[in-house]
Amino acid sequence: MKGSLHLIPNILAEDALEAMPSYLTEVVTKLNIFYVEEIKSARRLLKKLNRDIVIDDLTFYMLNEHENESLAEAKKIWLAGNDIGFISEAGCPSVADPGQELVALAHQNEVKVIPYVGPNSILLALMASGFNGQQFQFLGYLPNKQPFLSSKIKEIEIESRVKNCTQIFIETPYRNDQLLAELLKNCSNETRICVACYLTGKEEQIISKSVSQWKQMNISFHKKPAVFLLLG
Repeated sequence: MKGSLHLIPNILAEDALEAMPSYLTEVVTKLNIFYVEEIKSARRLLKKLNRDIVIDDLTFYMLNEHENESLAEAKKIWLAGNDIGFISEAGCPSVADPGQELVALAHQNEVKVIPYVGPNSILLALMASGFNGQQFQFLGYLPNKQPFLSSKIKEIEIESRVKNCTQIFIETPYRNDQLLAELLKNCSNETRICVACYLTGKEEQIISKSVSQWKQMNISFHKKPAVFLLLG
């Protein structure tokens, strides 16, 4: 009998373990083999869920944008009847992270895939924005060089206005302020922007305003994990 693939969410903020379903403790305690995006954060999560877990007894395989050679081992693990747990660096597995490759491989080999509920920054930000939750799209990262960034912002603003579609995107935390400045520079005053950072954590901050209102504010999101939303 083949093993299965368990998709285990990770916390979004260090102080937000309560955002994780309690049944995850039982799930991870039964697993011995993990594919992880980042070993340090995975170990930390496992210890938070169950302090009695012996980390040295577990097997970890790296799977991220720089390392995916370990995928070749997954099929062997499943065929041997062993289960695999995949842990994202933050939030839900396979959503804006490399876990999708492991999931696709599981389906190709007719391995059972079991997703578990957990915090997702994209959906939490959308829920809290007040923007259109009926039509939305996640764009990942916008271009970080000019003139491509300005052009992309204008493009997604027009698309949002025409389709009444919420545009959702992220940025490397140390470039948050530059991205916000470009949004305010290139969007019309009526366009609405939401920035949601430190979601589920004690420092959670969600601000949803028009561009004209944002221009009157003096605020920084430098090095804060954030999600950006735009509605034209």
